[in-house]
Amino acid sequence: MRPRLVMLLEPWLGSLAALVVPSYAVMLVIGSLLGAIVIVDEARRLGFARRDSLAVLSVAYACGLVGAYLVPAVQGVVAWSDNGRFVAPTGMAAYGGLIGGVLGGSVMLARMRRPIWTFLDATAPALGLGYFFARLGCFSAGCDYGRITTSRLGITFPAGSYAFRDHVASGALSPDAPSSLPVHPTQLYAALSGVVLYLLVRAMPSDGDGRRFVALVIGYGVARSVIEVFRGDASRGHIGALSTSQMLAVVTVLVTLAAWRRARVSSG
Repeated sequence: MRPRLVMLLEPWLGSLAALVVPSYAVMLVIGSLLGAIVIVDEARRLGFARRDSLAVLSVAYACGLVGAYLVPAVQGVVAWSDNGRFVAPTGMAAYGGLIGGVLGGSVMLARMRRPIWTFLDATAPALGLGYFFARLGCFSAGCDYGRITTSRLGITFPAGSYAFRDHVASGALSPDAPSSLPVHPTQLYAALSGVVLYLLVRAMPSDGDGRRFVALVIGYGVARSVIEVFRGDASRGHIGALSTSQMLAVVTVLVTLAAWRRARVSSG
């Protein structure tokens, strides 16, 4: 989609069009930086020094990247065990990044003897904000596209895009076609869910007991599971009747609720 956006802007911006339309990596960096600003500010109000917050974030971001690449790698291994063909991971998984970042940050907080759930509360709004920018990056890159649709919401991706290649491979589209078939813009659905989560969680009272983070995890799990129904990319993987992300949503919500309840019982 990025090449198409650049082409649309070139008549007005000329060579600057390529600089104005950000790539996936740029959107990811923007989301990470803005998220860090929000987290440091929220954490400061909950009693965390700026230096401590940045130290935790450094570990969380590094572990998040590992987790984001690990999920597609595991999917590749599962596919190899099923059909004997291993496909090297080429993208990142949002759920893997969330799980890796939370685990890495929690370990760092435990080593610093700082309250884990309080800091997680500070991160909750920023996770929704970061997700918004990450999914805009997905839209620009053309990955994580939706199912073929005839609705007015349908959009097409240019020749050579992920959707185009999958449609050609499935026999639904001629290799000479100028673009993919119309698909649901699931990247934009997901980006909108990120904005909604940011606004809802930010509006919640913040007393550091972890409920904002729990609300974020539940809200994200529900939104992600619904959007998965409209996804059309063949590489996202399935576990039984559920997609990989839907299964991770169920597990993540249940584990988070159990851990939060245990923490509240222990502190009460």
